[in-house]
Amino acid sequence: MARKKTISDTDLLATARDVFVETGFGASTREIARRAGICEGVLFQRYATKRELFFAAMVLPAPDPAARPDPGGVHGFEHLVEIAESMTDYFRQTVPVLLPLMTHPGFRFEEFAQRHPNSPLDELRRRLIGFFAEERRAGRIGAVDPGAAALMVLGVAQTIAFFERMGAHGGHFPPELLRRGLRCLWDGLAPRPRSTPRA
Repeated sequence: MARKKTISDTDLLATARDVFVETGFGASTREIARRAGICEGVLFQRYATKRELFFAAMVLPAPDPAARPDPGGVHGFEHLVEIAESMTDYFRQTVPVLLPLMTHPGFRFEEFAQRHPNSPLDELRRRLIGFFAEERRAGRIGAVDPGAAALMVLGVAQTIAFFERMGAHGGHFPPELLRRGLRCLWDGLAPRPRSTPRA
């Protein structure tokens, strides 16, 4: 009869992620096994190589559904601010995971995206595209590409979290800075008045 697992795969990967975030890919598998409460042999029964364990562990966690802003009658710029604030909070949690992941010499974004087709980043991007498509239909923004606009907001949210991680603004940007950056973007998306042809 097979022995019961002493730790679930989910908990094991969470433990491995913590260790990899602390020390990078050079982390000791012995230390990961110790923290997980298993022997190193059991670790390698589940994941054949350290590389396999690393890429399995470094999948980004899903955004907390409770943190998703509910429009509740709010549209336009104010709803964009709510979305961007929740995305910035999400990136604050995930940048520590992204940094060791991106610096691994074997990391290739396209391969990683194929292995994880429903990644949280894709979900965030799709949500933003839907928001901009609806705003365009409602006439609150001009005839802009919703995908390109979504990429701009993702870039702002991720950049703020990245610079905070490096210690900019004492490790936390003032909320007004995000709002001002989004205002620049929103004003650039505004519908343009039609010019009256000259007689």
